[in-house]
Amino acid sequence: MKIRKNHVRKRYRYNVNRKTMNKTRKNTGKIKDPEMKKMWLEGKRVGTNFSEMGLARDPNKAVGVPNYKRERLEAVKIVNGFTEEALDDDEIAILGSKKDKIESPKPKRGHVVQELEQMAIDRRADPEFRLPKGVVKELSYFLNKHKFNYKAMVSDRRNHGQWTWRQFRLKIRRFMSIPEQFNEYLEKNKLPINAKPDWPEYESDSEWK
Repeated sequence: MKIRKNHVRKRYRYNVNRKTMNKTRKNTGKIKDPEMKKMWLEGKRVGTNFSEMGLARDPNKAVGVPNYKRERLEAVKIVNGFTEEALDDDEIAILGSKKDKIESPKPKRGHVVQELEQMAIDRRADPEFRLPKGVVKELSYFLNKHKFNYKAMVSDRRNHGQWTWRQFRLKIRRFMSIPEQFNEYLEKNKLPINAKPDWPEYESDSEWK
């Protein structure tokens, strides 16, 4: 007995604007970064733009997870019950049968990567950034009690967030990089303004061992 297939009846949607729908399908999205927008070519696809600029579209494909099982299977071959190891690169080089390495082609717009790296270096933290009052109050307490002894801060009872000594050091340095807030702390404690307090500081991991 032949099974009869059921087909759903096709319906035309009159309420859909076909022109808008086609534009939405073809559109690749708007680039908000003005610097990246200058380097982007609108007439090319997303993958083509990324490959020409030397950027990775999919990090999983660009930096693949090593498959040790496949590598081991390629290295070991069983012939007539005997295990035969594949030749190493050094052995192949000695035999003179080493294949020439296929170099990946250089991207057409390779300067884009260098420009992006330079932009990342040149960009600084937001000058209008301010720490919350609660964080400033906590850091002021730890500085008054322990100064730059981050190890003592970790074991303090008021370390409710269970910060590590590296987190303490990072937050305090961030606090000191904001002149408006840190100068106010220095004034309250009668310390020289616009200067780092002359306190001993633990800066290396070896000092905690």
